[in-house]
Amino acid sequence: MKTIRLLIIGIALLVGANQLSAQTIINNDNTIQNRAYLRIGIEPTTMLTFGYQRNIAVAFLKQPITTYAEWGVSAFRFSVNNSELKIGGILPVFEKGSFKILNNLNLSTGSVATRHFNSKKFAVADEIAIGFYKKKWFFATTFEYEKILLNHIKHTDFYKESYYEDVKDGWYKGAGGMFQFGIEGGKTFKEKYDVHLEIKMPFTEKFNGYGGSPLHANLGLAYRF
Repeated sequence: MKTIRLLIIGIALLVGANQLSAQTIINNDNTIQNRAYLRIGIEPTTMLTFGYQRNIAVAFLKQPITTYAEWGVSAFRFSVNNSELKIGGILPVFEKGSFKILNNLNLSTGSVATRHFNSKKFAVADEIAIGFYKKKWFFATTFEYEKILLNHIKHTDFYKESYYEDVKDGWYKGAGGMFQFGIEGGKTFKEKYDVHLEIKMPFTEKFNGYGGSPLHANLGLAYRF
């Protein structure tokens, strides 16, 4: 399992290094190459996320890719403490004027700390966004699937003392996946400042209701440069 962790860390460092050297924004504005953002919302707990995007020119694709990295933490730490690191890239797969179909592929690692256990996950997700992307605004419908590849569970002393002393900690095959369907939109003010809103409805792989909030909603603020 150490090999898997080192591999994921290595990928994260490689993508992170690329982001420090170059990135692009999906809206139709070729003068903008970077974007730093702050997002707060429910997904499914209340999360505060810091992120950075940069356009990278890829010669063989003949178009830039918007790469990004973001780090999210629990905004209010009550009974659950969440954190997540996500890296990925956004690539237009179809464009006609301001109409675009975008593919957003990302890797993530996250942790959840509760009174009973601490859990770590490693996942991959892919999202398709279909919509209109103007220079100063955009609106799209989104379809996303996330697959948890691997989990590590470590039970707390409280759990062992209160429920089952001989419970086993360890690595487990990923606990399934999640679909999300939603809408998102944004507006740019004074050519530098973005406001972004997204609302998504989550489902299990069997299209049952997802635990936690019935809707995931995020409000974001960003600065372009």
